[in-house]
Amino acid sequence: MTTQVDQGFVEWMSDKSFLVVEDVSSSRLLEASLLRGLGARTVVTAVDGADAVSKLESGATQPDIIICDWLMPGLDGIGVLEHAKRLIPGIKVVMVTSKSGLEDAKLAHDKGADGYVAKPFTRETLLAVLKRLRGV
Repeated sequence: MTTQVDQGFVEWMSDKSFLVVEDVSSSRLLEASLLRGLGARTVVTAVDGADAVSKLESGATQPDIIICDWLMPGLDGIGVLEHAKRLIPGIKVVMVTSKSGLEDAKLAHDKGADGYVAKPFTRETLLAVLKRLRGV
């Protein structure tokens, strides 16, 4: 079943820029494709945490929302989350992970994550998280 999106959500998405941080290329491409399919204005990708922080610090991207894998070599998703929150006040960060325990969700929330998605996830799951970020 595919969830329909209302015009307000489409307009909201058309004004949003995303940074997808994912070290697995197939997952990165899928997440970026889902966001584009939902109408995102801009989707930039980063191959790992260091790449994401480099793009943020250099100003190469100024996302409204980051969709970030938690488990990555080198700088992990929590590190990206902490850097992003320091660099861009008000930025929203959604953690994506294969860790599905309540303790992990609480840790992400305590570190400042605005959303949490367990892998594997569907378009509808991502849509629900984005709607919560929008406040609907």
